[in-house]
Amino acid sequence: MPTEMTLRREMGLTYSDFFRSLSQLPGGWVHKTYSDGATLQYADGTIQISLGPQCERRLTALVKIPFIEVIFKYVNLSVAERERFQSRFDLTFQRGGG
Repeated sequence: MPTEMTLRREMGLTYSDFFRSLSQLPGGWVHKTYSDGATLQYADGTIQISLGPQCERRLTALVKIPFIEVIFKYVNLSVAERERFQSRFDLTFQRGGG
């Protein structure tokens, strides 16, 4: 019987940002992309990523921060495999300032 686990998080990015960063993951991970997500192959399992609607938070009249809900559905991955994947995913999607 397949094991499944779901993780939901808000990420401060747009769809365009998401797909641009997704393309930076190691070769072979991204199996298929959709207009609102992707399916990835990792270890002996899969990760289905679904994107919620693009939203924005208005801090002031001039300052807006985009965000989307990102839902990760892990199938047939151990806790250690999920943690390794998420660590690499987060590093790839990390945005720094200077």
